[in-house]
Amino acid sequence: MTARAVANGTWSGSILRASWHGGRALLLLFFAASTALVVVNTLPYYTFSDDIPFFLEKAVVYPSVLWRVAFYVHITGGVICLVAALPQFSKTLLRRAPRLHRFLGWTYVLSVLVLVAPPGLYLAIFAKGGMAGRFGFIVLGAALFYTTWRGLEHVRSRDFRGHAAWMVRSYAMAASALTFRVFYLAFYAAGVGSEYVTAIWLSFFVNLFAAELLIFRQRKGPSR
Repeated sequence: MTARAVANGTWSGSILRASWHGGRALLLLFFAASTALVVVNTLPYYTFSDDIPFFLEKAVVYPSVLWRVAFYVHITGGVICLVAALPQFSKTLLRRAPRLHRFLGWTYVLSVLVLVAPPGLYLAIFAKGGMAGRFGFIVLGAALFYTTWRGLEHVRSRDFRGHAAWMVRSYAMAASALTFRVFYLAFYAAGVGSEYVTAIWLSFFVNLFAAELLIFRQRKGPSR
């Protein structure tokens, strides 16, 4: 192998690494901005006003105390888990503040397993979009619970690489709440039919694919 070939290979590798890290940074920036937007959009619900458009849309089930309790538990847990998750992608946090990493991790896991997934599965029964829409939210809720539980199992057995992989999958399912909104608005603006159901399922498959791609990339590196 000539020196020029080695130099070209090194240069190409540097470009690929820079592109990967740049894309990862942009993706995290997108999720951070989307999380902030979700938090802002969630705040009006805590006025407990009856004339919020979503409540008017749910006029048939809104009088149910069980539905309202499940809804508020779900959105509260959703905000907590989304906010707690983002710092967990920081290697600096893991290295310099492991106790904070564990605290945020437990906050995320408990919010998902107790506050988000169980009431979310109940709320999915009343989701719009027909059977396809309801089943889509049930699949997302079940996948979120399962991936989070597997992540907890792995860290308790001190399999940190397995833990990291399953928590990436877990966040991908939690972040479907963010990508769903993007896909839905894009399809609605484009006049795509069945935009609601399409956005549900597309957010599931796209997020899962992105998670597996990130896990594959991480496995090529040294164990942490």
